[in-house]
Amino acid sequence: VVTHDQAVATAVDRTVAIRDGRTASEVVRRTSVDDEGRTTVHASEYATVDRSGRLQLPRDYTHALDIRNRVMLELEPDHITIRPDQPEQD
Repeated sequence: VVTHDQAVATAVDRTVAIRDGRTASEVVRRTSVDDEGRTTVHASEYATVDRSGRLQLPRDYTHALDIRNRVMLELEPDHITIRPDQPEQD
């Protein structure tokens, strides 16, 4: 199903976002039911990494943190930290 309707997109287990003609991210939703019968939907968003190692950050993430031209990267033992670039202080 191809849609721009968020109501449809949130009703399926997996959605893929395409930006600039390429797969940019995907959201995987899992449903769980607790002991009292309450249903909870857990959504995880993933950025795709292309063959060259590039990834696109979700637009709402970059807008929320005012990320424009570049980010700072830190390699940790088990993950990569991505932070907005800090203006240089004189």
